[in-house]
Amino acid sequence: MKSNFKIQTILSKFDKNLDSIIHEDIPILKKIKKQVITSGGKRIRPFAHYLFCQFLDVKDVSWLDVGSVAELIHAASLLHDDVVDNAPIRRGKPTIGASFGNKTAILAGDYLLACGISRLNSLGNPELMEIFSQVLRDLSVSELLQMEWEKNPKITLKIYDQIIYGKTASLFGVCTEAAAILANKSKAERKQFRQFGVRLGKLFQKKDDCLDYFEDSKTSGKEFLKDFKNGLFTYPVLLLRSKLNIIERSKLNRMFQKEFRDENDEKTILNLMNSKNIPNILHKELELEKNDLLLFLNQFPKTEERELFIEQLNRLT
Repeated sequence: MKSNFKIQTILSKFDKNLDSIIHEDIPILKKIKKQVITSGGKRIRPFAHYLFCQFLDVKDVSWLDVGSVAELIHAASLLHDDVVDNAPIRRGKPTIGASFGNKTAILAGDYLLACGISRLNSLGNPELMEIFSQVLRDLSVSELLQMEWEKNPKITLKIYDQIIYGKTASLFGVCTEAAAILANKSKAERKQFRQFGVRLGKLFQKKDDCLDYFEDSKTSGKEFLKDFKNGLFTYPVLLLRSKLNIIERSKLNRMFQKEFRDENDEKTILNLMNSKNIPNILHKELELEKNDLLLFLNQFPKTEERELFIEQLNRLT
């Protein structure tokens, strides 16, 4: 109970700060601002930034703004993602696109980014501006890559890794690296902290990919099999493909190349996932990666903050 209270206290600080960063120039932005702040997101990126600032004994009060900007970039990317994916729900609620139209969602995402960059610029730290600017480039590149390889059976694990790096891992890496910047760490140390965040982000994305196939909408807050319906070769599918024989693989590829996938296709992919024991294989893989990340955390003193981070990390697997 104590740790949960601590988490909520920190998250409420981020929510309050987000409220001050997002302006309300017109009525529609007030509605979108409310939905962004009350969306039910875990705020795992700003929370990771906060915890690493605690590990490194950061005295700079900029941590609140830095974490908030990371969350704004994430929120903006979700607005854009939902338009690209034609997603009707996000975290169990209608998306901005579904509620107000896709044009509004795109422009609202741009507006959130502008608010975040404006606040970041006010901190007067060129190193922070540089790494966050790179995140925005990475996000754009990854979305273009994902669209390019949608429904394309020639996609490889290397290309998938490039996609999730820009889509998710880069921002996680910035959250942990930014803590090192605020702590005035060396470039070599900054690189270590960034790499931890990148690996955490990839783990997070792979777990999110798993939810598409193995958790219903009520549990995950996402449309069940959304990635499958959109023809995306995510990690569970690439792992499954590696376990199939030539005939099975050819059938799988044809299924993804179709314009639309029907209920029979959905049953087929789920049966294949189960018959090849993909859920258990994925669980073991994610567990191994999580344990490796825990080794990195063990270098820090056993504080309440470290235990909070471990608690959050355990939830990923």
